[in-house]
Amino acid sequence: MGTEVVAIVMVFGTVALAVVIITRALFDHLRRTKAERAQAEIFNKLMDKLGNGQEVLAYLQSEAGQNLMKGAPPEKPATFTRILNSVQYGTVCLVMGTGILVLQNIVDRYSQRDVVIVGTLVLTLGIALLLGAGASYLLSKTLGLLNGKTIEQK
Repeated sequence: MGTEVVAIVMVFGTVALAVVIITRALFDHLRRTKAERAQAEIFNKLMDKLGNGQEVLAYLQSEAGQNLMKGAPPEKPATFTRILNSVQYGTVCLVMGTGILVLQNIVDRYSQRDVVIVGTLVLTLGIALLLGAGASYLLSKTLGLLNGKTIEQK
């Protein structure tokens, strides 16, 4: 019975992770689609105002026209947000790993080894994520990336 419990927990965790990843990808796609639609609408209104080809060509050769044609730069997650995500995931894994290790007292003795292995792996993943977040914070602080700057802006 204990091995079945471990399998159920692992399947549930995998399905939950897949749902989170798919939902996040869906919302990112919707956000990008909305931004592209707004940019296309602005471009179409501008084309309607300019009228003939000479005016369009003159506008596109100007600095404002070139900026419009470049489009919005792809969004990069802020450094601080990425560090906080690692802290959040690390904390969740730490709590889950501890919870799984506590469950070893509930399962039968034949399954305890499996529960300890899974709990230790999840706990280790949480610790690694927290250590990685700490290292990222120190490195970002050293490089001056925490104030919204990038290396090129420095």
